[in-house]
Amino acid sequence: MKLSGKDRALLISHRLHRGLYERVSKRLGVDASFVNRVASGARKSDTIMRALLEELRRIQPGNVPRISLPQNCD
Repeated sequence: MKLSGKDRALLISHRLHRGLYERVSKRLGVDASFVNRVASGARKSDTIMRALLEELRRIQPGNVPRISLPQNCD
């Protein structure tokens, strides 16, 4: 699978997102360590790569709905 520069940047920054591998692995029914190996380039799977990119796009700041907190919350 050939990746664009934008997609490659998303994968490089994946370590900032806790639980990403677990969410993808549960959705696809595979082990999180396999998802990790695909993300790092040690293994190849177009299905897992697409799922990783989809999840990363979903959690990007511009795509996450804003939750307003009550005024008295700190």
